[in-house]
Amino acid sequence: MCRNLFLVLFAFVTFQNTQSQAFNSPSVNLSVQAGYLAIDPSYSTFYPEVSGEFITGEAGLFIGVNYNLKLNRDFSIIPEISFISNKESVHYRVAGLVEYRIPSTGFYSLGGLQVNILSGNSLSFYDRAGFELTGGIGYDISSSFYLEGRYSHEFTDRLKPQAPFQEEDYYRFRSYSIGMGFRF
Repeated sequence: MCRNLFLVLFAFVTFQNTQSQAFNSPSVNLSVQAGYLAIDPSYSTFYPEVSGEFITGEAGLFIGVNYNLKLNRDFSIIPEISFISNKESVHYRVAGLVEYRIPSTGFYSLGGLQVNILSGNSLSFYDRAGFELTGGIGYDISSSFYLEGRYSHEFTDRLKPQAPFQEEDYYRFRSYSIGMGFRF
């Protein structure tokens, strides 16, 4: 898993160097971000006496890389990939975000879609990937360091790995994160 993250980081750095040499554009920035993440699954079942017993919330750490492509002074497009390690699971997230910088302040807001991919062999391919809507705010501490908080809500219904009752039993993830990043 660390090898996969290293390969993705290597690909982003290679793309950054190629892009900078080809276009000589200072408006494209690569950054690394790490922080704390809390995942809270919401569970739905037709059996109310068992809801919440099978899946519990988890807390863990994340590390990710993103590529900030500035469209103009206030708007940017940010593709991002993250590796999340919790107590009981490992997630990968691939996001496409839009960032809006509030003029004359260090604050910005961001939002967009992301795919949350669970690793594990006990899940079907359909239940490994879930689509999420994410949004957050950030603050530039300096030109290189920033602090960011996000909320993500999944809108894909995932069936439990071993559905003991019915196929209508499903869960979705919600997550809260706070992280610090460094821009190169």
